[in-house]
Amino acid sequence: MRAIRISEHGGPEVLRTVELPDPEPRPGTVPVRVTHVGLNHLDLWVRRGVPGHRFPLPLVPGSDVVGVREDTGEVVALHPAVGCMACEACLSGRHDLCRRYRIRGEGMDGGMRQRLRVSEAEILPLGDALPPEQAAGVPLSLLTAWHMLVGRARVRPGDKVLVQAGASGVGVFAIQVARLHGARVAATASTEAKRALCRDLGAEVAWPYEEAAREAKAWTGRTGVDLVVDHVGADTWETSLAALRWGGTYVTCGATTGHLATLNLRALFFKQLSILGSTMGSMGEMERAWRHVLAGAIRPVVDRVLPMSRLAEAHALLESRQVAGKLVVAQDL
Repeated sequence: MRAIRISEHGGPEVLRTVELPDPEPRPGTVPVRVTHVGLNHLDLWVRRGVPGHRFPLPLVPGSDVVGVREDTGEVVALHPAVGCMACEACLSGRHDLCRRYRIRGEGMDGGMRQRLRVSEAEILPLGDALPPEQAAGVPLSLLTAWHMLVGRARVRPGDKVLVQAGASGVGVFAIQVARLHGARVAATASTEAKRALCRDLGAEVAWPYEEAAREAKAWTGRTGVDLVVDHVGADTWETSLAALRWGGTYVTCGATTGHLATLNLRALFFKQLSILGSTMGSMGEMERAWRHVLAGAIRPVVDRVLPMSRLAEAHALLESRQVAGKLVVAQDL
């Protein structure tokens, strides 16, 4: 079996095609032939390395996997992460709090290979709801956005929500999840084309990043938004907090532009703000969100599809911010 594997951290050149043994049949597992894999910013962190964090190298990357069940011929997607299924957190449905929770392609081998084997619990049915290359642009980012808005921030009908980087992989789903729950949405993006995409997905308005705080006040009648969804990090931290109303909530799942930020504690307690961290979500949340995909209420945004053999090029495109929505690779190893 051919696969793309990372043996050491570095630039795109560390994405090397290798020969690996075929997955061994194990009781309770099913064989899946991989056809498409979606990319995420997580793939860049895994490849580059993160100071203070140890990835289990060598590692096959790729969290968002779509393929064909070789025992039934069905087209399926895979859960992007799994818990141990036996601890108190997993048994209570909070797989994301499991100490052995592993993201595919980050804590365990992912989908940049020809074949794999998974348990039935890891299967997300697809059928003919949407093409496989579109489905590969969904799982990890949708789960992340769902958990941020529904699991952590408890978005409610009528809430005014600002989605920072609305044309990003997480952003396109955050807009749709917020609208699905009856919220009104504003978004930021770096170009007019990306802002137009945000509006097409359901945002009422979309602004350049630097205008977010001022425009949020004008949009809400000078009070500020109820909720900010952010994964940009240091570059948007101050404008995100400034855009919030008194009693508002900021929820973050990442720090693409830097993880260190200065917090004015007086603004925090005077405005009675809530600051929430969010990582992935439970398998139950993924299944609930997935039902909306199958029903057509949430749609993926796939910028382009490249051959899997050009994964290094795909990484370079993602790093250069030339992607709106998701970038997907198709099996050709």
